Amino acid sequence: MRIALCSDYFYPKLGGITTHIEYLARFLERRGHEVTIITKKGSFNDVKLGLNIVRIQSIFRSTSVLDIPHVDELEYVLRQGRFDVIHAHHAFSPISLFSISIGRKLGIGTVLTNHSIQFMHDFDIMWRPSSYILFPVKCMINNADRIIAVSKVAAKFIKYFTDKDVEVIPNCVDVSEFAVNSKVFDGRSILFVGRLVYRKGLHKLLKMMKYVVKENKEAHLTIAGSGYLTPILKNLIDLLDLQKNVSLKLGPKKSEIISLYHKANVFVMPSIFGESFGIVILEAMASKTPIVATDQGGICEVVKHEETGLIVRNGNEYKMAQYVLELLEDRGFSRKLSENAFHEVRKYDCKEIVDSVEKIYEELIIH
Repeated sequence: MRIALCSDYFYPKLGGITTHIEYLARFLERRGHEVTIITKKGSFNDVKLGLNIVRIQSIFRSTSVLDIPHVDELEYVLRQGRFDVIHAHHAFSPISLFSISIGRKLGIGTVLTNHSIQFMHDFDIMWRPSSYILFPVKCMINNADRIIAVSKVAAKFIKYFTDKDVEVIPNCVDVSEFAVNSKVFDGRSILFVGRLVYRKGLHKLLKMMKYVVKENKEAHLTIAGSGYLTPILKNLIDLLDLQKNVSLKLGPKKSEIISLYHKANVFVMPSIFGESFGIVILEAMASKTPIVATDQGGICEVVKHEETGLIVRNGNEYKMAQYVLELLEDRGFSRKLSENAFHEVRKYDCKEIVDSVEKIYEELIIH
């Protein structure tokens, strides 16, 4: 099959959607499919990825994902590509929505994956009327032949904008890439990996760390990622006098991230809203790093409290600190959670998940 993966979210933008698209492209290519990633122009060395990438110029030439692409150029690329399937990623960004509409015009089967939920995503009184206000977006979403969501909460959210059936196919991880034979337990290493943005709850994470350090002065948190909160985080670390206990690893390479997972004794995900799934959860599970996470969005669909990780109510930094300390102190409990999680994560291996996506493509072509 000739497959187009279309999204405003791809390198140099980092995040779960970018990771998802890269995994999907690589595993589909391994199965003999011809995959083209269609995204917006950006300053990134595409050659080193080893993937077929076509970049579309946006009207205002900005880096914003909301900047509208040159639709005639997008249509030309999709027409010339003679694709069997167009798979758009992220339900609320221009390249995704226009790709679906163009696909319908060209008679090409289209799939849309919703990767996101918004603030107060389950607040029916707000989102039901909003779906009528955003009626043009709703019409474009309904152009898709098939709609996928990465979690149950993401499926529920996209249902505000479509009457079509929504299939849940979760994010995936290459388990073999993150797997580790043995971990060093030092009783002090804590890790966060992700974008340094407000909704990830990093201010809560630093507040939690203050509690942890009172009980374990050797505890050390590594925050790995990049984002607009970087200067604020540096100031907060100084303000809370955590310079010896917190370090920032900015813009880490994939190999560096894997190494950090392998060295960490606890992985913390303190998101405060908008977390539809969280691929980093799967990465931690595949690395046998026990997880402490908030009860936000789709996290609880993946992490089962006291079975594959520990879940804390959003806003309770003290309880989060207690869970972190427990995992740093109790090696047996830590090992139990991480082994359970490693067993569970195998069903999220890309080899399994891509089977489900490939099946949808095949059904589209047949019908």
